[in-house]
Amino acid sequence: MTINELDKYLKIYTKDELLYKEYYFAKKNPATFKEFLDNLDIDFIKNNYIIIPEVKESIDPYFLDEDYTFNSRKNYNVIALKHYRYTPVFNHKHSFFEMLYVYSGNIQQNIMGNQINLMEGDICIIPPGVEHSLGIFNDSIVINVLIRSTTFNDTFLEVLSDENILSSFFTKILYTRNYNNYIIFRTNNNTSIRTFLSHIIIESMESEQYSNKIVDNFLMILFAYLLRDKNHIVELPEELQKTTKHITSILTYIQGNYKTISLEDLSKEFHFTVPYLSKLIKANTGHTFKEMIQTIKLNKAIELLTSSDLKIRDISDLIGYEDPNHFIRTFKKIYGVSPNQYRQKVTNKTDS
Repeated sequence: MTINELDKYLKIYTKDELLYKEYYFAKKNPATFKEFLDNLDIDFIKNNYIIIPEVKESIDPYFLDEDYTFNSRKNYNVIALKHYRYTPVFNHKHSFFEMLYVYSGNIQQNIMGNQINLMEGDICIIPPGVEHSLGIFNDSIVINVLIRSTTFNDTFLEVLSDENILSSFFTKILYTRNYNNYIIFRTNNNTSIRTFLSHIIIESMESEQYSNKIVDNFLMILFAYLLRDKNHIVELPEELQKTTKHITSILTYIQGNYKTISLEDLSKEFHFTVPYLSKLIKANTGHTFKEMIQTIKLNKAIELLTSSDLKIRDISDLIGYEDPNHFIRTFKKIYGVSPNQYRQKVTNKTDS
């Protein structure tokens, strides 16, 4: 599919959208609405996960789980979807990142009670666990780019390797209790950003060999363009709470050196005493230094288990465990299964 073909495809109303549009206008008249409900194809509602609040067979979309959402794309870190026009407005949250791109037109997004106007070309990134809603009741087109939070810090590590507005935003979400509810990039419909997003949509839709890797890399390039372009406006709400000015730098450093870093190394790098640094990390993240390192290592292990054929002992070595048995015990304690069992469950492969 070419970019021009994509443009034509996105403008066409799908069967789901046509049903939502019929629902939207039928609801304006009680008599018409009753007739609409009486004639609904319940099997279509169930099979296509249609959201009609008045129909008990329709799904409850309040919380969207990452495993459920990515179930049909287990080897993908990123999925791009068109947000169906005329879908009923519903408050919801999810366990993954959502990047919303206004492909054409303009919309209103509600995030934690704040009404936000988004114009064509705008990008809004919403963290996991943040309640929001969106309604599109015209021909505007919005693309939802869904990004796994469980593999974000490894797959998109380059974003976190330098201190910038995106690394600060993502690092605080991944590792601290205090973060912004969204970040908006007003791109002024930048053509390069539009092109990269179009490629992300096409690869995600066509799902050919290596599409998952291509989408990951296009997203990395998109992030780089967002950071490099100084002409667009970046908007952040006020932070829920003030965080120490040092914490982002500390967390970024830990992320880049998790295999071998110790609290002593960290104290020398940032010129803090070990006790103070330990308290600083715990106060801002809710986790000890040791727990943070373990989380980062196991997240990396999950990525390698699902995306490679590396042996368990090689994965153990790559993520900084000197003893493979220690790695296996730790993994099983956290996830309830061994690394090999986890891999088999997700990919139907075993460690040969």
